[in-house]
Formats: sequence, structure tokens, C-alpha cells
Amino acid sequence: MNRYIALAAFLLSCSQLASQIFMPVLPDITQNLALTEGASQAIIISFFVSLGAAQLIAGPLCDKYGSRPIFICGQIILVLGTLLCALASDANTFLAGRVLQGIGSAAPVLVSRAILYATFKGNKLNSSMGNLAISASLVALITPLISGTLADMFSWQGMSIALIVYYGFVMVFGLIVFPTQQSSNISLRPAALVKQYVDISLSRFFVSMAVLKWAPTFLYLTIQLYFPFLLRNQFGFTTEQIGQAMTVCMGGLLIGSSLAKAMQKRVSHLKVVVYLWPALPISALTFLFFHGSVYAVVFAYCAILFIFGGYFPSYMYYVGHFHTSRSSTANALVGATELLIFSVIAWLANQYLISGPDSISIIVATISIIVLLAAKHLSFAAKSNHCIQGEVTCNSKPNDSL
Repeated sequence: MNRYIALAAFLLSCSQLASQIFMPVLPDITQNLALTEGASQAIIISFFVSLGAAQLIAGPLCDKYGSRPIFICGQIILVLGTLLCALASDANTFLAGRVLQGIGSAAPVLVSRAILYATFKGNKLNSSMGNLAISASLVALITPLISGTLADMFSWQGMSIALIVYYGFVMVFGLIVFPTQQSSNISLRPAALVKQYVDISLSRFFVSMAVLKWAPTFLYLTIQLYFPFLLRNQFGFTTEQIGQAMTVCMGGLLIGSSLAKAMQKRVSHLKVVVYLWPALPISALTFLFFHGSVYAVVFAYCAILFIFGGYFPSYMYYVGHFHTSRSSTANALVGATELLIFSVIAWLANQYLISGPDSISIIVATISIIVLLAAKHLSFAAKSNHCIQGEVTCNSKPNDSL
């Protein structure tokens, strides 16, 4: 594997581990810190909210100064947050650690993509994005298993110490191989930043492009918060068994990202989106009619993660195509929106809407319709023969006609 792809994969894994590794042990954290189920979910969501807010600052900083200084600062904050989680004996300390982890994770999320945009072009960029998606899927696949195993061996606090060691390794590796990147003349004045975000958000295809990221992320967050409690309360799973079940589910990410990488060599990114879409209604029907079987609910969740992994390369393609000169800022806006808004909605849905798998079925079915409408709108990108960067029109033609 190319060293820059490896670096991008290591960086993205830092954020993935911070966000996912506590999910299988959420019932244990709830018990140890004397929390209600809703309070423990709120603490988990605090990570995503702080991650979303931090991206709004980290994105323009990456475009302005290059990724290296942002990467260093992010790793330091991530280590400090993880250390607080490891030492936590009460809810407030754990909450503070999660908030710091979210802030620190903004850097590796954005820098991992910025490295690829700066290093590769054309088909090589598409291939590198596919490789990044596959590596991210592999990390997601093993994270629940690692979490359940380490928590049983050392407790969830001891598991956090292992994370710190890994983050230190990634920082050393990054300092050795980080590519040279030039700074830009992007203004960081608040008014200028607001104008940039407004320009990007009002560009013609922004919302439809972002739906490819927002939709699977929202479903992932919503079900991820509910799933460990479903496995424990309905099927009597232990912590280790929850980790094993979620590992199986994460296999959907690997299958989806691998299939998308193979398909993008033969068909357009938009066709990849459309061809993979039936997994969403299939998941909805499975949750609705077969939720009494643990195998069925695992399969249904796996289908959601299949979409998550399959749509990631297409989303990354559209970001680079529509917003070439400020990809980190565009990525930050998409990420901040999904995490600041959809993570909160996911938590509220768990509190007030989800009463069982049948409720999830309705949510998945609704999201599937939204995705289909977004794909239909993106088809106009090819027909209109242009791309949009805020208010700037480009004449390059995306290969995305249906």
C-alpha cells in the first residue's frame, strides 16, 4: 500500500476508534457510572456533537495552513481526551473526555481525506478513496470485537490506555511520512468563513451530494445507540457477545466498500449509488417482519452498514469534483451538519420515537426514499455538463449519467 494511503487509513482509524470502541461496552459504562440509559447515550452523542463543531474550524485551517500542524494538534487533544476517559470515575469526567476526543478527532477525519486529494488525481484518486473506504471498513469490523475482548480483560478504562498507545504510534508515523502541502490564501475571518460555508451550502448539488453521507451516518448513529441494549435486553447477550455481534454487522461496511471499489472501475459513481440502494428497503422490511430473530436484526443492521461503506467513495468523489479547491472546508460542512444535527436527532429518536425494531423499520424506509431523490437530483450534474464550487462554475464533466 502507498505510504500516503496508509497514513490516511491510520488517521481515519483514530477517529473511528474514538467514536466506536465504547459502543459495545455502553451497558457497562451505564452501570459503572450509575447512569440512566438515556444519559449514557447522551454522553456518547457528546462526542459526535463536539466532533461536528470542531470540524467547522479544522476544515478551513487545513485549507489555509496545510494539514500537518492540524494533524499534530488533533492527535495531542485526542490523547488527552482518551486519558480522561481512562481515569474517569464519574459521569462528568467521562463526558469531558468524550468532548475532548470529539474535538481531537476532527483533525484525522479531515486530514485523512486532504492527504489523498493533495497527492492523487483522476483514477488514482478514485482508487485511493476506495482503498481508504476498505481500510476504514476493516477497522470498523474489528473494533467491536477488540472492544468486547479488552473490556472483559481489562475493563473499559484499561481499554482506553490501549487507545492512547495506538494514537502515539500514528502520530510518530505521521511525522515521518507526512507529505509536503502548500498553504492557501483562504481568509479565516469569521465573516469570510461564514460566507464560504454559505456559498458551499447553496451550491446546486451540495445537499444531494451530502445526503450520500448524511443518510447512512444518521441510520448508523440511530441504530448504533439502540443496538447494544436490544441485544442485551431482548436476546440476553453478554458484553463480549455484543462485541461479536457488532463485529458481524460491521462486515457490511467491508462488503459495501469492497463492492463499490470494484464497481467504480466499470460504472459511474451515481450508478454505484443506485445499484446498492435496494439494501435500504430490504433492511427496513427485515426489521419490520423478522425482528424476533437475532440473526435477522443483525442482518438488517449489516445492510445499513453495507450502504455506509458503499456510499463513502461516491460521496468523496463528489466532494472532490464539486469543491476541488476547498475540499476540507466542504467536508467540514458536511461533517459538522451531520454530527451537530443528525447525531442529536438520532439521540432524540432513541428517546422518543424508537420503541422497537418496527420503529427503526419506518425510519430506514423514510431515509431510503430521501436517498433515491438525492440520486435523481445528482443525475442532473451530468446532464448539465458542469460542476459547482460555491458560485464558481466549472466545465469538467462528471461521468455520472444514469
